[in-house]
Amino acid sequence: MMSDSDFKLRVRQVVNEVKNRLSTSKDPHELCQQLQRLKCLLPSAQQTPDERSVKGTDLNTKIVLSTENDSNQSNSNEDLPGLTSDTAKLFDVTKLKPDRTGLPPSSNDFSESELSKAQEEFCNHHYIRFLECLVDLMNLEWCGRFDVIQRRDYLDVFFLRGVPQDAFLVLLSAVIQSSPSFKQNKCVSLLEDFLLTHCMVSMVWSQCCITSSDEKGACSSSSVARQKMEWNQLINMMVTLPDRIASKMKDKCRDIFYPKQYFTVLGKEILHVLYKVHLQLKATKDCSLVFASQLIGRICVSGHADILFAVLLPHFAKLTKDDFIWSRICTRLIAGTPERSLESVMHCMVQQIPWYGVMSRLLGDAVLANRQLDYLLTNKFLLHRYYQQDIVPQNIIGYLADSPNRHHLLVKTLKTVLEVWGDGSAVKHTSYDQQLYLTKVILISIGHLTDRERKDNKNDLMLKLMPGVQSHINSPIIKVRRLGMIVAEALTKTVQADGPKLAFEYEKDAESEKLMGLLVPAEDPGIQSLTKNMEEISVDMADTGSVTMDTSNTSDNGKCSQQGEELDSDDDLEPYDMTYDPKVTQVKTPMYIRDCMEGLLSRDNPDLFESSLKVCEQLIRAEPDDLQDVCVEVTKILLHLDNNYDTDNFTALRHNAMISLAVLCPVQVAQYLTTEFYDRNYSIRHRLDVLEVLASAAQELSQPTDNSSSSSATSRRPKELSPLPVDLPGSETWRDIVQKRIESKTRRFAKGSSKPLPKPVANRFASVAGYFFFPLMNRYDSKLNTMDMLGEDFLLLGRMLYTLGVVIHAAQNTTACRQMASSLLEFIWVLRYHTEPFVRQALLFAVSMVILSVPSHMLVSDLQDELLECKLWIEDIVESDPDNECKRLAAQTLVLMQSSVKKELNMASTDNTT
Repeated sequence: MMSDSDFKLRVRQVVNEVKNRLSTSKDPHELCQQLQRLKCLLPSAQQTPDERSVKGTDLNTKIVLSTENDSNQSNSNEDLPGLTSDTAKLFDVTKLKPDRTGLPPSSNDFSESELSKAQEEFCNHHYIRFLECLVDLMNLEWCGRFDVIQRRDYLDVFFLRGVPQDAFLVLLSAVIQSSPSFKQNKCVSLLEDFLLTHCMVSMVWSQCCITSSDEKGACSSSSVARQKMEWNQLINMMVTLPDRIASKMKDKCRDIFYPKQYFTVLGKEILHVLYKVHLQLKATKDCSLVFASQLIGRICVSGHADILFAVLLPHFAKLTKDDFIWSRICTRLIAGTPERSLESVMHCMVQQIPWYGVMSRLLGDAVLANRQLDYLLTNKFLLHRYYQQDIVPQNIIGYLADSPNRHHLLVKTLKTVLEVWGDGSAVKHTSYDQQLYLTKVILISIGHLTDRERKDNKNDLMLKLMPGVQSHINSPIIKVRRLGMIVAEALTKTVQADGPKLAFEYEKDAESEKLMGLLVPAEDPGIQSLTKNMEEISVDMADTGSVTMDTSNTSDNGKCSQQGEELDSDDDLEPYDMTYDPKVTQVKTPMYIRDCMEGLLSRDNPDLFESSLKVCEQLIRAEPDDLQDVCVEVTKILLHLDNNYDTDNFTALRHNAMISLAVLCPVQVAQYLTTEFYDRNYSIRHRLDVLEVLASAAQELSQPTDNSSSSSATSRRPKELSPLPVDLPGSETWRDIVQKRIESKTRRFAKGSSKPLPKPVANRFASVAGYFFFPLMNRYDSKLNTMDMLGEDFLLLGRMLYTLGVVIHAAQNTTACRQMASSLLEFIWVLRYHTEPFVRQALLFAVSMVILSVPSHMLVSDLQDELLECKLWIEDIVESDPDNECKRLAAQTLVLMQSSVKKELNMASTDNTT
């Protein structure tokens, strides 16, 4: 009886003899004989009955993933017991071509009883070195000694039928370490065959099998550490293979090594391994999914989760519908992912799973046992991130509510999200997209609450709701205020079904209707839609929406046509156009400004009030002689005017009349408005009206117009009668017709300007700009009972900054512009760290107006220090401001500032060179 050491020495001698003969011999027949001596020691040359039962096929059978229908697939279900009818068609059972060696599989070096032991010794201690020897021998001359069949049956077989993980690592290492050559191309071809012949299945499956020593718990700590290190190396090579091949092959990389194709193939191989695990478990045998979980986690961390789950999720959705074993496999596979990669896995899953019921089948109750999964689903994905897709919160909240064991997490999560949503600081410092996402989470959670949970948690939810609604309503952003109103209405309606309900008036659009629709839990879309690609589902939804719109339009058109048929078909008379007819009233329209004032103050005559308001601007623009005496009084009346009679277009008429007063009497009106702005007896609405009037009047005064005397004379001159109304579209006077005929028959022999040059006109706003600007920001820090701009009335502060920016822009190219810019920059510097995003946006707008209004040479010379300080502040906003709109405005302002300074520097360098 030969001892173990003697037997190992004998195997080593055989391997060394073969290596020597391969490196020295040039006879193809002898090379084939030497390779045949070791070919019988490959693990695929002999299989155990257990391996045969797992595969469900004989020794020369393989399972190939295929999407084509072939006539040879009729027996695929018989070869793969346990496969469902829906998924069995994805597999094709075919036979490998038999070896054309002409030699028996037996060995002349070892007997039949010694062959299995020799195989184990060869694979454990000599296989890797022998593959490295073959790689070293690979060159054009040596490989040319074999024909195509011999190369496949004697050389390639060692890489494709041996120990798969060892062959994979040797081939990939050879590609990485080699330069462009025949050997590199040969190794890449072998790697391609390795993928196409599904050796990845054997490689992953070998890591999932549990040996007898593992079952007995005989693994030492050193072996566990060694296995962990080998797994890390193998997984790293598998995941980074496309990058490593691309870095070596450059533009000659083959299609299968592109990330999309490679990870699609790898996903199918993993799915095939999971089928084997399912068969093993049905046979009451143990399997390990640790390696598969780590592999999936590493793929997701590398950024290819979308490709992988596009292959796995459709099958998981089908297989877990009626099979509890598949649900357990998926739960162990996903929940067993390492903590560092679990976030990447779940990030992709919550976006691609089309219904929360599928997510419930895949995860089971893993959230109760896995703390990392609990943190991700109840905290990080809801509070620290936001997603544009509604399916994400629907999947997360629906999964928590889908089982009574997890329902307590739903109530806990709702309270936490509601508390964060209602925090005043969070409303100020988070973007609108984040607020919208939290609102969606709250509405979806409300829809999943049971009647008992609504009653038991009614008081807690209402206590957390009220501060949140107040914080949202105080926001200057209309959309944020509407979110608070929608949540308040939905929660009170759900919790207090029989009690009083809150009702708000807000603009209802597609977004608000979509939010209210989230109160209804999502329905199961069906097994067919679950297995479709997610992109196809979104396209179908878009198409359905368009069809629905078309259908509604068609129905409306049908109704209109039916109504048209009901009309009298014999009525050929066209209705008279009464658009331009004046409204008949018994009240005489005021002709003078003082009569208009009396009409505005009348309380018992709505018609007189309406007539006076409509004609007020026209009378003011006519510039009556006593306008300077009554302008302040008229402004006071208009500022305090209320719409007591529901007058049409009341706001615009009142606003335009006040603007006309500020334009024609700028000093008196501006002094009055800026003084009244800080008076205690005004509401926020009145103060906002003051700011709007000042900004609009400044813009109108800065526009070039004709001489005031000519304009006033023209306005007082009575209109000439014309055959057609002047305001009708398409009308043409006789002067226009004659002018066109003259132009058509006139010949010009010079190329001078056909129109006279514009006449320079003095800027009417230059002399009065200070009255609009300096008094307005004089008392911004004064705290009144009805106004605190540095406190809760930050909306006024932001609107005042916008007004100051408009005023300084209207005053550009004036002598006072520099002093105004310096004062505004100092004002901005004081408020640069304001907590409200609305105020910071107004500050950035004011800085932009300073850059646009002040000449660039003055910015570089007189305002250099202030400009540098603003530049550092703006750069800080771009990097760290939590509001996206502030970041966008800051980036635009920074580009504007750099372009202005660069323009001035270029001009200075040009002057120096000349």
